[in-house]
Amino acid sequence: MKISKHASKRIKERVGLPKRAHLRHVQTVLEYGEFVTNKTLDGFKMMHNGFLYIFANLRNEEPILVTAYEPNNSLTIPSDFESKKK
Repeated sequence: MKISKHASKRIKERVGLPKRAHLRHVQTVLEYGEFVTNKTLDGFKMMHNGFLYIFANLRNEEPILVTAYEPNNSLTIPSDFESKKK
């Protein structure tokens, strides 16, 4: 499990955790978070404590956190974040 530099900055900025707690926090998200989208070859999205976490898959199927953000209050239903591909 890895965390990108961008995601590390966003966790510090938006979630308010120090850098040394980021890995533990992301492991908690993966364990207790709610899947917003199904796992695909590209990645997946998860919700945890009101924040949306976007993961990508590396070549060895290891997830890497890309970013984290707090969605608007009107968009807190997980079904609103599912990608609508046509």
